[in-house]
Amino acid sequence: MIASGCEPFRVWSRLEPRPRRTELDNPLQARVQDALWLLTRQWQFGEFHGEDTGSAIVATIARTVSDVVAVRVGDAPGTAYDASVPLETQIEQLPIDFPPAWRAQLGRYAARLIAERVGPDVSVPALRAALAQLYPLEPAAPATDPVAAARAAQAGPAGRVRAALAGRGIDGYRLATEQRAGQTLADVPGTLAAVIPADAAGKLLDALDELRTWFQALYAEPEPAADGWDGARLEYRYSAVVARDRTRGLALRGAPTPDGSVDWYSFDVAGTAPVPAGAPAPTTEVTSVIPGAVSYPGMPNARWWQMEDARVDLGSLRADSTDLTKIIVTDFAMVYGNDWFAVPYEQRLGTLAEIVGIVVTDVFGHRTLLTAATGAAGDNWAAWDLFSLSSAVPGLAPLGQHLFLPPTLPPQRPGPVLEEVAFVRDDAANMVWGIETRIRDGIGAGRDASEAARRLATALLPSASAAATSGDEAEGLRYLLGTTVPENWIPFVPVHTGQDDHSIRLQRAWMPRPAPAGSRVRPVTSILRSGIAADDTQTSPYFINEEEIPRAGVQVRAAMRRARWTDGSIVVWHARHTVSGRGPGDSGLRFDVLET
Repeated sequence: MIASGCEPFRVWSRLEPRPRRTELDNPLQARVQDALWLLTRQWQFGEFHGEDTGSAIVATIARTVSDVVAVRVGDAPGTAYDASVPLETQIEQLPIDFPPAWRAQLGRYAARLIAERVGPDVSVPALRAALAQLYPLEPAAPATDPVAAARAAQAGPAGRVRAALAGRGIDGYRLATEQRAGQTLADVPGTLAAVIPADAAGKLLDALDELRTWFQALYAEPEPAADGWDGARLEYRYSAVVARDRTRGLALRGAPTPDGSVDWYSFDVAGTAPVPAGAPAPTTEVTSVIPGAVSYPGMPNARWWQMEDARVDLGSLRADSTDLTKIIVTDFAMVYGNDWFAVPYEQRLGTLAEIVGIVVTDVFGHRTLLTAATGAAGDNWAAWDLFSLSSAVPGLAPLGQHLFLPPTLPPQRPGPVLEEVAFVRDDAANMVWGIETRIRDGIGAGRDASEAARRLATALLPSASAAATSGDEAEGLRYLLGTTVPENWIPFVPVHTGQDDHSIRLQRAWMPRPAPAGSRVRPVTSILRSGIAADDTQTSPYFINEEEIPRAGVQVRAAMRRARWTDGSIVVWHARHTVSGRGPGDSGLRFDVLET
């Protein structure tokens, strides 16, 4: 029953057309019975005031394409760019430490390769015996001091693997690296030539050459003077040269990124540089493409009777009078959203392309020359300018609008950490410590450096009670000249740079080892052993710029990297990268301590 004067309660669950005929053509046409009403609505919306413009159908792009022709790593002179490997491989590669297990694995592959290439006439056991005699895996050298003996005793699996392979395995690393191009049968050792049939001598030379080529293509190792790692800055130093003409190029200086990746934003323009002889000159390319409309979620639809997707509703945004960014973005998306077009653009890796101009042809045949809104790249800092390289040298003429695609890899994941050093600040001791948290285990992996240091200290000094005591200790007092720290803590003390009294840098120092007397603690990782010989004697000091160690510290990690390049080839190299630290530390180092 409905009370008088009250409206009934009505509910509409759906609002949709309801055709009364079986044919759907007429209902779906959405005919307008009053055409004059529709014209007045268009007049109210201002559609009659629009410009008589045509849609873009063809865009012609003219661009100048310059190739990367040279790469400079560290202090080494620039060399011609090798397009067969990624750029990261050329700038990050460090010497690779091949443990005995890796060398034996390479030896097995080398023996199998030579046997397959020479043919069935060769005796495989005799071939392996000859290779093991020429390139043996040497056993560990006998220890000459107590520290080396203690380390050898703590080698664990590495010592057992070396002992098991000694005299049995083939040192494949020596076998592959000692081969050279163009060698003759006279260069092959007589022991190896004796097990090869006389008619298969040419096949043996081809197999050795194939082994050398395969090894050099798979494992990337730098030349002695081409190490790009800058230990003072804890980063790589590199630059690429892009050709501008036959003799002059543009130097692009690399700047490190926090994650260690190399991309277009890793480079800055640093001036001019010479190009290698025979380098390709820049070319001008003209390409015609069909523009496509740009769309985004919530974009207003161009059709009158089509409704937008409700998942993104720009009209429901609520902005206060101070939300200028939100208001501007919303107004731009609602008013000018359908005025943008995307032009397909393809560019080769390892090139820098500068846009000369774009000519757009519309449906009426009109042609319009489009120029960049910001002019030269970096010319107007207040204008929108993306994908442009900044100038690292003041007063350097900026480039035109360009796009640089370095020949680099996509983001990748490095292998397991082999070495890791954490640099932390110790305010109480007024120094920086390089804490070796991970060291190599000798079989191709890493192990805990703290545990290794504890085991070594236990082996050198079995019991703390064995230390000499003084007369004061009998009365409950003991004087210490200084406390000790774990062996994996390497000190870096501040020293003056010599420029002024306020400029300092951090120099690697050493801590005395409690036993044996007069022994010095030296780092184990290759990250900190710069300037230290194999017998732990220092040949040159090692400095780190003071500003490179922030309050939070920094960690340097070394790992093997493996990647597949554009031609399907695989390359393996040893690289380092830095990550943020975990804050300051306290070593507990004290001097002139009186203990009870």
